[in-house]
Amino acid sequence: MKLITGLIMVALLISCGGGEPAEDTPVETAQEVPVVYLVPVDSIGIEMGETAYVMGAIEGLAYGPDGNIAILDCAMASVRVYSPEGEYLRQIGRRGNGPGELQSIAFLGISEDGFVYLTGDGAEVLGVHQFDYYTGEWLGSLSSLGTPPTCIEGAEDSFYVRKDINFDVSSDEPQLLISISKYACGAEEPIVTYVEETTPFNPVDMASMAELFWYGYDIAADFSGNVYIAQRSTDEAEVVIYDSDGTEAGRIELDLEPVLRTEEEIEMEKLILTAKMSIMEMDQVPPLDPDPYKPLIKGLEVDGEGNIWVQHGGASVPKFSVFNSSGELIYYAEVAGNPPDGNSWRFYIDANGILAYAEDPAEGYQRVYMLEMEREAP
Repeated sequence: MKLITGLIMVALLISCGGGEPAEDTPVETAQEVPVVYLVPVDSIGIEMGETAYVMGAIEGLAYGPDGNIAILDCAMASVRVYSPEGEYLRQIGRRGNGPGELQSIAFLGISEDGFVYLTGDGAEVLGVHQFDYYTGEWLGSLSSLGTPPTCIEGAEDSFYVRKDINFDVSSDEPQLLISISKYACGAEEPIVTYVEETTPFNPVDMASMAELFWYGYDIAADFSGNVYIAQRSTDEAEVVIYDSDGTEAGRIELDLEPVLRTEEEIEMEKLILTAKMSIMEMDQVPPLDPDPYKPLIKGLEVDGEGNIWVQHGGASVPKFSVFNSSGELIYYAEVAGNPPDGNSWRFYIDANGILAYAEDPAEGYQRVYMLEMEREAP
């Protein structure tokens, strides 16, 4: 869930120019940076019919090491694997309370060596659940101290990166302890920690608490050991890059303007957050009042050439600023066709390609889109 763009591709893009960049991109680069378009060329998912292709509630995407597509369907408490052409192949995990069985699962990461990491409730353990991607074998579950880890990203070898949030009640004002670290399969302690922060726990503002738990940070990892982290914020748009030793290697700052949510977008955000909290098996979901402003950054990916894809939070049509490993802006990318549910699209990008799905689909049912990059709008 990889560093330097192909020089030929960049040369072609720059020489060909492109359309207008997103409205929230820096003015001084508007005429210099080309725009490419992400075009859906196929999809997986139907409204009704064969159950292997009906999606209940997608909560994660990844490519496997063999190039097949893995889809986490939390309604089915399993990961379904499809060929690059969209043919159903097999399933990892199943619903139940026994060893290797799952209940409420919400995050998916697959490492370079084919270790599958899921977080949530399963095998009577609230924490991280590990499977072999190739065989589907359950490799064990690790209990977490507080809430289950979130924002799972597969990394190099058998490693994965995760965000943990735990409660500190040692003072009169409860605090949330936030950490982002890299772990090996089966390890209870991290091999490196990138972020350690505290923030007050505010039970009155449950929308902010839900957003912090579920999102809070966008994380990406490549198979060279580098990790990329962007805090979701309405004030600052910045990506911090860490090398394989956990040392900060650079920062990318974006000049993005905060955008107010429309009334329709606020209602959609309420529905999405309520659904997320129901996955956490909260019996009674309190009233949620999302931030009236959209986060400046809402997604972070690294492709097979090492380009860093930063998704703009304010755009209603999915848009990215794409940087090379030196932090140079090399092009903008936006989804072609102005999808009506584009504000809720989430992405997975790596060497195998580009995948996306809508959290709140306009069609009323979810599909996974396979996209290709074109230099001209279709």
